Amino acid sequence: MWLLRGVGLLSLGESLRIHSSSPVEWATLGGLAATAAFASWLERRYAKPSTAVLVLAADYALVAALLWAMGGVAWAYWLLTIPMLNALWRGGALGAYLSAPLSVVAILATSFLVSGNWLPRDGVALSWLVGLSGFSLLLGWLWQQRPASVQTALLQQATRALEQIEVTHRELHASYRELVSRYRRLEEHLVALQDATELLSALHQVRDPEATYTALLERLQARFDASGAALLVPDEAGTMLLALSAIGTFAPLQSHLLPNPTRAAANHTQLPQLMHSLLEQLCRVEPLVEAHSTPLNPEQLMGQWLTQSGRLLGAIVFAAQAETGFDSGHQARLRALVPYLVGLLSLLEQLRLIANRLAETQLLYEIESLVFSTDTVQSLLQRVLNLLKTVLPYEHGQIVLRQGEMLEIVAQVGGLPDLRPLLGDTLSKQAQIWGATHTWAPNFAPARTLMLAPLHSGMRVEGAVILGRTDLPAFNELELELLQTLAFQITSILKRAHLLSDLERLATTDGLTGLYNYRHFQERYREEVNRCRRYQHPMAIMLIDLDGFKQVNDQYGHLEGDYLLVQLAEVLQHTLRNTELVARYGGDEFVVLMPFTNLQGAVAAAERVAHAVRNTTFLNTLGQPCLKISVSIGVAAYPNTTENPAELLEKADEALEIAKRGGRNQVVALENSA
Repeated sequence: MWLLRGVGLLSLGESLRIHSSSPVEWATLGGLAATAAFASWLERRYAKPSTAVLVLAADYALVAALLWAMGGVAWAYWLLTIPMLNALWRGGALGAYLSAPLSVVAILATSFLVSGNWLPRDGVALSWLVGLSGFSLLLGWLWQQRPASVQTALLQQATRALEQIEVTHRELHASYRELVSRYRRLEEHLVALQDATELLSALHQVRDPEATYTALLERLQARFDASGAALLVPDEAGTMLLALSAIGTFAPLQSHLLPNPTRAAANHTQLPQLMHSLLEQLCRVEPLVEAHSTPLNPEQLMGQWLTQSGRLLGAIVFAAQAETGFDSGHQARLRALVPYLVGLLSLLEQLRLIANRLAETQLLYEIESLVFSTDTVQSLLQRVLNLLKTVLPYEHGQIVLRQGEMLEIVAQVGGLPDLRPLLGDTLSKQAQIWGATHTWAPNFAPARTLMLAPLHSGMRVEGAVILGRTDLPAFNELELELLQTLAFQITSILKRAHLLSDLERLATTDGLTGLYNYRHFQERYREEVNRCRRYQHPMAIMLIDLDGFKQVNDQYGHLEGDYLLVQLAEVLQHTLRNTELVARYGGDEFVVLMPFTNLQGAVAAAERVAHAVRNTTFLNTLGQPCLKISVSIGVAAYPNTTENPAELLEKADEALEIAKRGGRNQVVALENSA
């Protein structure tokens, strides 16, 4: 038994060493060792009941300490059977009976040491508490009932069980070192998984692909305790590396271009050496040198290429806070993160492409809808120019259209100068990019690069869309191709806008005189009636009828009569104000809607019209002056004529009938007699 006590003390000491225990715990271990030694001495020297109690209490105290060191794991409770069997073997039934309360005390003490609660709350401890005490009492009772031979057999079985436990304990101790080694490897994998979890967490929290790059770098900068981080991606040609996102120490590197050292690499086996070249380039980048008083050196930097299926996706670099740089552990962690970073970059690239396609589709839809939501071509093109920023970021923009043989700027954003002299009399039929090295580069400052896309109408170029960038990266071929597609769409909606404008004009104007037609007059009349009822402002109606128009048709023909109506329409438009709506009411009758005009003002306007017509000599279709005519005019006004604005047209018609019956060539106004 003394051997088991020694093994238990050694195991307890090893556990305290691993967990870097406090001096109090080591002092407790020393006390247990002294108690175990004293118990072994008492066990050999004296065979008394009082001695058995002390020895049993010391053994249970040692087992309770082991259980506490092992964290109260389930299998360790089997150790409580060792003191019980030893007491049964040495003290018989008395030893078994004594084991019952002492085992309960040991389990309660273990629960207090592990969880801070005297009464165990987990099922395992409770089951051992009840089971072990009950088993001790049962074993003591059976010991008293059975013959000595049975007791001897039980002791032998117990002894063999103890020996088996000792063997198991040695095997467990031998496996301990292997478990420690595996634990260290598991810890390394766990750190790598924690790094990957940070990346996934950043991906879940940010939906915008552009903002996700910054979020990823911020998480990794914190994980690696770095002062800065940057993500570099190759350009379309692969000759340069663009700082897609940069934070901390590398913040001045944002959107900066670097020569790509992998361009001349024969294969990917040279990438480790080329990473050192890239880090040296970073230390010499002008924005970084200007931003930091203490220059960086390659030893402070750490980087890793990101490749997938033989294709270079980019590189990620970190700057250390300490001058000593990063250790091998950081390098290993970064290498372990490469598969996760590659996967995330591929996913973000796909998301970015999908977002761009959705934005382009949305832009096309919004451009289409502008036809029905804008009044003029200029306002339509101004809104188109603003919408282009959603898929083609720019600082300066212009849209020019051909007006006759001249070019006119119809929409503009930013401070781009007048480029019409550069475009010349004829526009190019091909989309172009003018870079900073272009011959005319000084003439389109402040823009550094321009992108021009023609607006085709069949074989003729009717205009161009011009976008300029100053601080953003230069335009590329993919953006030029997209602008060509959008320019085609812009041309299409321009055609439809002109067509809708023509249709709207035809739907609201009279085909002969060019004045508003009867239908449009009725719509405006209803609107003004509702406005009068709501705000009680005055309104007048003037009905005009040509005197003797039938004789003109009979004498000169209908062609001359129609030409006379056209000339009369011009006289009305020149005589009346722009705020007064003039419409052809039907045949040789015209109507004038005069909002905010009382009866006195309407009569004055009617007199001007009658005077202008009487003093006008109308031409025939050959351009010869040959006709003199007069008009009869009926006038009604709200509230002077009627309190109901909806009756104005009817009252004006009554006044016109009075004028015609009274001899024509006169103005008659009805006034309310109530």
